[in-house]
Amino acid sequence: YPQRTFQKKEKKINNLFLILLVLISLHYLLIFALFMISESFNLKGRFISRVLREKKNLFVFLLIFTILFLTGSFIILTFSDKEKIQILNFLFSFILIFEVCLKISNSERFISWIGENLDKTFRLFIMFIISLNCTYFFTRLTLQVLKSS
Repeated sequence: YPQRTFQKKEKKINNLFLILLVLISLHYLLIFALFMISESFNLKGRFISRVLREKKNLFVFLLIFTILFLTGSFIILTFSDKEKIQILNFLFSFILIFEVCLKISNSERFISWIGENLDKTFRLFIMFIISLNCTYFFTRLTLQVLKSS
């Protein structure tokens, strides 16, 4: 019997508009997840809880976010290659994740979980490291979407 070699076929996205649509959808999922986390910790923040409390504010926030993201993406695409959009993804995701993580570090649930004896600066440092790790994961995910074309 002849031996068959199986090769993994890679699926590629050929349309740049579709790539940007996938990236915006990933950011919407991130915003939704951060909103759910902020609701569970009862956080009051600038971007997440204040904006997403009402449906009118949610629509305006998502519209402004989409316009800023698409404008930034097209500016990056005119001056550089599409893999530099990862920088824009990092900025948007870091701002959102960092705010939620800093608010969590001051929440009563987190303080009672990690211990009241831990200094505030160490709590902030722990959540800063967690926010960097989450942002790195999200940025790597968007890089894989960008490389899929």
